[in-house]
Amino acid sequence: MQIHTKKLVRCLSAPRSLDCSALDNESNEKNSKPVTQGGDRMSIKDDDSIQTVAQPHLPLNVRQQIDDWKRQAQHAGNESTKNDSHNLSKPTPHTMIETGLTFHRDIKEGSQRFRWNILFNILLWIIVPFPLWIPFISNRIAYFIIPSIQTVFVGMWIIISMLALKNALILYLNRYHDFSRMNATTKNVNIQHIVAISCYKEPIELIAQSIQTVAHQTEVHKITMIVSFEERTPNKEEKCQLLEKQFGQCGFTRMLFTVHPYGLRNEIPGKCSNSNYGLRTGVQQMVIPDHETDNILVTTCDADSKFPPQYIAALTHQYLKQNRPALTTIYQSPLFYNWKLDGLSFFTRVIGLLRSMLMLGALIPFNINTMSIFSYSLSLAKKGNYIHPAYQMDDIICLIRWMGVTQRRLVISMIPVPVLSGPTSGETIEKEIIEWTRQARRWTIGAAEVFHYFVIKAKRMPIIAAFSWGIGFMIYYGILLCSAGLYGVTSMVSMFLLVRDVPPIITLIMYCLFGAQMATFLVAFIIDMFIPKLLDVKECIFVLRNLFHFLTTPVVLLVYSIVELYALHEILIFGRKVCKHGASAKTAL
Repeated sequence: MQIHTKKLVRCLSAPRSLDCSALDNESNEKNSKPVTQGGDRMSIKDDDSIQTVAQPHLPLNVRQQIDDWKRQAQHAGNESTKNDSHNLSKPTPHTMIETGLTFHRDIKEGSQRFRWNILFNILLWIIVPFPLWIPFISNRIAYFIIPSIQTVFVGMWIIISMLALKNALILYLNRYHDFSRMNATTKNVNIQHIVAISCYKEPIELIAQSIQTVAHQTEVHKITMIVSFEERTPNKEEKCQLLEKQFGQCGFTRMLFTVHPYGLRNEIPGKCSNSNYGLRTGVQQMVIPDHETDNILVTTCDADSKFPPQYIAALTHQYLKQNRPALTTIYQSPLFYNWKLDGLSFFTRVIGLLRSMLMLGALIPFNINTMSIFSYSLSLAKKGNYIHPAYQMDDIICLIRWMGVTQRRLVISMIPVPVLSGPTSGETIEKEIIEWTRQARRWTIGAAEVFHYFVIKAKRMPIIAAFSWGIGFMIYYGILLCSAGLYGVTSMVSMFLLVRDVPPIITLIMYCLFGAQMATFLVAFIIDMFIPKLLDVKECIFVLRNLFHFLTTPVVLLVYSIVELYALHEILIFGRKVCKHGASAKTAL
């Protein structure tokens, strides 16, 4: 399928009142034909269909071309956007789409102040100050119950660290598996893929690096690549041209560019609305028969994602191995944040290592939620009405929404290959800490907001599934990440200053608990010693610097808990108006 150059330019620069879908429909009628199965791949039957070719290495002068483009864009200024003076190289089978449609029914406003995330605050108010007042009730009860509660919290970390080691070992043992060869033995099933990347103001170099890793997939000929920009993205037309030029002939089945209009009703700006729009318009253009949606897997990702060459093949293998659980399973590859992580501050590095361990040991094993980069069947996406555009955490909101439509608790299955994701970053240490704090606040507010959504929708789910997931979510986000760290501080203060006549054995137990907690943190650093090598990441961390990062882990986690404490009270006081998606700074990557 193709859109003529003149129509494409008019659509991109059209005023908000113009319905651009008419341009798309006219072009569709002339040029598009349904997607059909041909051989071992999905082919698009038109005169300019893309043929599968041997995957070439990207030219070494990509960065020079990007620099040239930047100089040209700076020289041209914004005049080209105002007067439609862009010159696209030639009509291509890749498409830029902007339909101007929201695809969503009206969303109920509900209460803007009272929201069910207050349960997180209640947990905090009960757990954190408990050690400070219980000694005044009974000194004897205090020196027994305070260590007992701390034992439960440390026990959670021990279980998580053990499961993380187990899953890290699975990744290591699968490092040489040729999943493409294993998939070749499977007959009569042709699994196709959609990879959708959401972009806003990220540097073009960063976006190109991420797409390049998709282009290097061993099964690239089975991938439809969707790149979703925002209407307010600077120089989006030039970025699309550059990306199409670099990756248009790398072997993708099709490459689509979508532009998400700004200010659509029933939406908030962010990845949810961008992904929802991009995926809907992309699928609309592909014209996929309903009976084929079980055989199409969708992977959503950010602009700072680096996939290993075997990701798509490993995903296909896992899906077929489990007998295509299209409506019951979401797939998550463990994320590691070692993208220039050795050059960042100890705050960013420690949280990055802990996040990877928590994904390996908690989020995936206990089916709590996916994160950032995850995969699912197109059947599940369509049945679940795609992605809710009025929230900011697409990974969690999808899980909750799709549990409602499938009437069951969804399984999160681990893809046995690691994926590299960009950490929070900044040009200076001060900007990096500010960005770290801002993102921690955003993640907490997002988790609290989707919990409110879950409670509202839980009545549509089976009681056991809803209750078990809700309890697990509250334990992870409300207790483990926030209350437990603050409780550790108040319990130490209480045991040393408020509780009298503490038996020596109780004091020894408290020290042992702190040692056990540090041992669980050590697991994150052990995993970091060998997993990044699977991603061809070369780091330079001096042993004393690594030791310093390890020793500061409790402090970093405590500061993170304080940021969460602030964020939870912020959303409690100000309500939903603080639920906005601030794009992460990626210039340092």
